[in-house]
Amino acid sequence: MNLYDLLSTTQEPLLEIHSWIQEAKEAGVGLPHAMNIATTNQQGQPSSRMVLLKSLSDDGLVFFTDYEGQKGQHILNNNKVALNFWWAKTNKQIRVEGSCYKVPEAESDEYFQQRPRGSQISATASHQSSKISSYEDLVREAQALEIEFIDKSLTRPARWGGFLIKPKLIEFWIDQKNRLHRRKLFIFKEGKWEESLLSP
Repeated sequence: MNLYDLLSTTQEPLLEIHSWIQEAKEAGVGLPHAMNIATTNQQGQPSSRMVLLKSLSDDGLVFFTDYEGQKGQHILNNNKVALNFWWAKTNKQIRVEGSCYKVPEAESDEYFQQRPRGSQISATASHQSSKISSYEDLVREAQALEIEFIDKSLTRPARWGGFLIKPKLIEFWIDQKNRLHRRKLFIFKEGKWEESLLSP
């Protein structure tokens, strides 16, 4: 399945996200689907990090992670998140705000089986964000798993899977001369996207 083949013509801002990612790819941007995701802990402290967009559809944006890691725990306690794409080569950025939900287990299983073998091993060996005694011990554990399952398929760890971000706000920003940047805002209300322009 193509990364973006579930998009319809009724979802203009989601189609524009797709278009801008493709533009960045054609401009030679490395990992054009990389996005910064911000979450908060139970005390309201924000934390952000880069993740990779894995699918885009009318429902929203999907990425995969360890549910027991920091970001996973943040999302399970407060599913409101903010995203940001930025590409220096195109002088554009996209802001997204919305809510996160686990994808169906079958979808996580399917994607896990599509991952390179090394990525499957890493996801199994690494308990994301937990303290480790040494990096070398983690590498040895991954190597041991690789030997143990050399002729066997790996099952997706229950703690690893996808999150769907259902956007409620999407802003498109384009750099312009004299800081008179173009800003276009979409807000999802009553089942449809409302569009407006913002002053820079």
